[in-house]
Amino acid sequence: MKKIHPFIIIPACAVVLLTGGVALFSQTVKDIMMNKRGVELGESNRLDEAIREFDKAIDLRDKATAKVYHNKGFALEQKDDLQGAIKNYEEAWKRNPRQIVTGERLGFSYYRIEDYDRAVLMGEAVLRIDPQNKEIPRWLPDAYRKRVEKRQDALKDEQRGKDDEIMRKLDEKDREKAEQMREKEKDWVFYFALDGMFRSGLFYGHKSHMMGLYNTSPHGFRVLTDRGLVVDVPVSLTMKIKPVPVFEIDLKAEKPWLGGQMPNFIVQAESVEFLFHIKTVTFGAGFMVNHYDSNAAFYRRYKLWDPKVGIIGGYRKDDVDLKLTWYPRMLWMDPSSSTGKTLDTGRLRIDYEWRVKSFIKIYALIDARDYYVFCHSLDWRVFYASLWQHSENVADYWGVYDIGLGVSFIDLVYRADDIKFNLSFDWTERFYLRSLEKEAPYTLAPNGQGWFGLDLRKWSKGKPFSGFHGISQVLGLRFDEQLSKNFFMYQKIILELADQNAEHHEFNFLAGMGFKI
Repeated sequence: MKKIHPFIIIPACAVVLLTGGVALFSQTVKDIMMNKRGVELGESNRLDEAIREFDKAIDLRDKATAKVYHNKGFALEQKDDLQGAIKNYEEAWKRNPRQIVTGERLGFSYYRIEDYDRAVLMGEAVLRIDPQNKEIPRWLPDAYRKRVEKRQDALKDEQRGKDDEIMRKLDEKDREKAEQMREKEKDWVFYFALDGMFRSGLFYGHKSHMMGLYNTSPHGFRVLTDRGLVVDVPVSLTMKIKPVPVFEIDLKAEKPWLGGQMPNFIVQAESVEFLFHIKTVTFGAGFMVNHYDSNAAFYRRYKLWDPKVGIIGGYRKDDVDLKLTWYPRMLWMDPSSSTGKTLDTGRLRIDYEWRVKSFIKIYALIDARDYYVFCHSLDWRVFYASLWQHSENVADYWGVYDIGLGVSFIDLVYRADDIKFNLSFDWTERFYLRSLEKEAPYTLAPNGQGWFGLDLRKWSKGKPFSGFHGISQVLGLRFDEQLSKNFFMYQKIILELADQNAEHHEFNFLAGMGFKI
């Protein structure tokens, strides 16, 4: 073990003083003398003077230590270890808050790490001690400016955070409200609705028929009627039964409104659908019947009906609801050897809903409906009506295709009575197809021109559809009022603007009511 020289031990022991059990070690000769003087004053009971001497000794020791910490901090700053440098500068400043060079380096180090609040405070502290300081003004103005910018950014971030929190809460409320609405929809066991439509038309000009054989010249408004199986206006009755949440039965009977450019030939349609709801998926099957009573086909009145089997599929999750209903026009083909007249129908409908917010819903639909009437027998009336064409296996076809888009505002409140209502706007582009007195309807595709009005014999000629007839735009404005928990009413204003192939525009009003329990 290395020996310690006695000349070192003796002076060190001389400066170790025990006062109240605390050992104090002096750092310099002057510090030693002040400690000694303080002890002597204390022994003489001159305590105040002793305390002053001790304070002077501590001050001298701190100032000496402050220089050491400063020098170490400066060395670390030169190595770009700003955090280490700041730690040592802070220790130096704490021991000697009048050591100007330490205040300069500490403030500038804060400035470099973009802690502009502490940089400004330190710069101002140095300038209070040394108003003529040359180093602080080099960076302090920029620190002021950047502190303001940083505070503004912090305020913006804080406000953005508050806004995000508000939006998050609103979104949560929207989701909760939407979920509550879905739960309400699941709660009902029986649903019933009945509505009817008043039709009127604005007839606007001369119309030629049968290649000029006769003409009509209707003008002005006119009330329009539809021959129905029960009543002579478009009417719809809907019932839904949900004995358990996973199973649903939908029944519907209607005199459909097919638009202003379709003849009045479907007097009634009925359907019954069986649906299963398994988590987010819906699937099921349906049975549809259409009743035909018109002279639109072959210029002679026939009463026909057509049954169809269809499939239903759907998907529902979060804010999206999608449903597809398809009644194929032919699940089995009417044989060409059959006799008499045959009605054949088909339908494909796609419904889409997107709940943007709890109070806003966007919806869209594609609805394709096909109607065929076939003559399978030699009929002299059809023979003459077909202008001397061969009258066996002749078909008349009509189609109406809708592509629609709408938006609904949900659960608005009428303050006077606190009645909730929905307001909906929708637009539909409607296409009319027509192909009459076509021979050989069973060639190239089952049952005539094919599904959805396609005529495979005309594909190569660039005319796949069976006789494009006209187009119109259908605009709708609908109100739904929830008068009580179980009872509701609804009204809709419908405007159909037809093209030049039609005879009139239509202005219709639909009203309905219903309840659910």
